Amino acid sequence: MAQIELQLSLPRDARYVGILRNVSHTLLHDLDVPPDYIDDVTVALSEACGNVIRHARGTEEYGVRLMLDATRCQIEVCDLGPGFDDTWLQERAALEEGAAAEDGRGLALLQALMDDLQFVREDETTKVRLVKRWDAVGLGPPST
Repeated sequence: MAQIELQLSLPRDARYVGILRNVSHTLLHDLDVPPDYIDDVTVALSEACGNVIRHARGTEEYGVRLMLDATRCQIEVCDLGPGFDDTWLQERAALEEGAAAEDGRGLALLQALMDDLQFVREDETTKVRLVKRWDAVGLGPPST
């Protein structure tokens, strides 16, 4: 099965999130991913990047990896700093408790928009992994 992978290193600056959102939207649209899925992925990608920009410490950049195939999109947003701060921990606790308070809504939004959400800490990197699945789209084997 064909696969497309984008890997970017971005400055921890909010103005680059819009560029990333536009690139991902165009790519998904050109592969005939249904519009609702495109919206879910671009909003979740923006939120995950925004979390790194707001909460990461000790680094001026972060990584984004976008992997697409005919049935899903997988996103990894990698914080190259020392890990999450207390604000993030409070949001995560609110999410786990099902709180409707304003803190924690970003993580609840990620969970609502995507099919899978994971937080992984490995090799001095914190990764947020997001997966959105769909029926087969325009990334199948080439026609002959």
